[in-house]
Amino acid sequence: MEAWTKANQIVVKALIRNGVVILSGTDTGATSVVAGFSIHDELESLVNNGLSHSKALYSATVAPAKFANKITGMIKAGYKADLLLLSENPLDNISNTRSFEAVFFDKYHLTKDNKEALLTAILKANDKSRTIDISKWQ
Repeated sequence: MEAWTKANQIVVKALIRNGVVILSGTDTGATSVVAGFSIHDELESLVNNGLSHSKALYSATVAPAKFANKITGMIKAGYKADLLLLSENPLDNISNTRSFEAVFFDKYHLTKDNKEALLTAILKANDKSRTIDISKWQ
């Protein structure tokens, strides 16, 4: 695993040095990657490998939307956007993407107060989906 990580860092650094637009995203289906949570680790890794804070944020917002030819990824008239409200500036420190205060998506508003209840519900639903009734297979 250490060799794979080092090889990946070499590739990422070369891409950054050569001005390649990076697309962040945790939808690879890789084990131990949890969409919505591991993106913070990914952004920190990109910054640690030489991407600026602003380009790291771009890689997780505007760049994927442009790649997918979607009208999302920016706060702009006519665009569809989810909005993450932070208490700290990620341009100062990319780890500040973790300073969650609220999320606005579709018609919903998720705050710190109801975040834990939602995460617990997701955990229960996930656990339930992993329960297999083998009697149906016999």
